[in-house]
Amino acid sequence: MGNPGIRKAMTIEQIFFKNKKERRLYELREKAVRDEISMVVGAKAEGKAEGKTEGMVDAICKYLDIKFTDASLSLQAEVKKINDVVILDKIINKIYTANSLDEAFAIVKEAVK
Repeated sequence: MGNPGIRKAMTIEQIFFKNKKERRLYELREKAVRDEISMVVGAKAEGKAEGKTEGMVDAICKYLDIKFTDASLSLQAEVKKINDVVILDKIINKIYTANSLDEAFAIVKEAVK
């Protein structure tokens, strides 16, 4: 009985056997804790993906701005509309090979397909 985990388990068992109302309250509290943990994990994953997407869009747009200056503004606007990491990854893998703005447009168009 010296182990805190065993003591907690026995206390919970006693609650279950005492009455239905206490058992239901316990179950609701435990569900609330699990739901909160799940929401936090989901929010962290969503925030991480959103941050990665923003970083990829910024990298592509900076490259286009440096390579093609203001002539690339319309393409940059198109890239900023993309929020799919897979598509952005396809663009990043090929955009650095573009020797002209037309090639860059073709790369983006192909990736979005």
